[in-house]
Amino acid sequence: MNDFELIVNGYLSNQYRDSFIGLPRPRLLLLIWPSTGGNARSFRIKESELISQKIMLIRYNPTSHGNSFGNYNPSDSIDQLMHFLRLNHLLEIPLVGIGHSGGGAALVMLGNQLKFLKKYLLSPILNSRLSLEYLYENRNIDEFLKLIISDSKNNETENSKQREVIYSRLADPSWLYTANLRDLNFTVKNHRIHLADLATFLRNLFIPGFDITEQILNNKSPMEIFLPKEDKWFPRDRTIAIGKQAGIKISEIESAKDHFFTSSWLSVWQKIKSEIFT
Repeated sequence: MNDFELIVNGYLSNQYRDSFIGLPRPRLLLLIWPSTGGNARSFRIKESELISQKIMLIRYNPTSHGNSFGNYNPSDSIDQLMHFLRLNHLLEIPLVGIGHSGGGAALVMLGNQLKFLKKYLLSPILNSRLSLEYLYENRNIDEFLKLIISDSKNNETENSKQREVIYSRLADPSWLYTANLRDLNFTVKNHRIHLADLATFLRNLFIPGFDITEQILNNKSPMEIFLPKEDKWFPRDRTIAIGKQAGIKISEIESAKDHFFTSSWLSVWQKIKSEIFT
């Protein structure tokens, strides 16, 4: 069974229960959806500041992220989040979303289901297949393969076998076009992601994959895209061109050197905080 984590104002819930109804009613929800293989806990925010502003912070680790386990699928994770918000009577509260990479794409996929005041997208993946093709084309696919390799020190022999299979099967892009994921039905667990079945994960995200370009172009709610100076995971020029066509503000973060905004989250947060704090 797929699991998930929701950390709300510091309180953890991984079940569908109305566990937050007793908390003070906020004026605003702040939802964080991390990158694929990311962890919402890594977004450093002083929760005391948010509480004083009557903002409820929801850190969402969908299936296979954080300490959760299963097979990540964006559409299923959207359904899980919506069900949780509905149970806790939070659907009518204005919402600000922060999504990184694939998490940014998931926020866009939410469309008009939630009352977004604004979406902030960090290095959003606009097309999942294109992202992998871009990594292959520029010989950076190793960055993705490292994401899906087990790193348990207790099973180094098994890890080595998995690593050999992953590199032999995924080092070239042919699987994207043949959909042949033979020999990849095994569990992956590392400090980034916990997958029940690697083949299922790859099918969910890349065969055929998702494309949010039309949703970006038809976007009706305020949105801002933050980009690093360099991005190995998705072509910046495509994001910039689509963002400009859609009339979306695009901000380059000078201190962000890579797709993961390494050591630059606080610069982004200061910009967001200046807009959402009263």
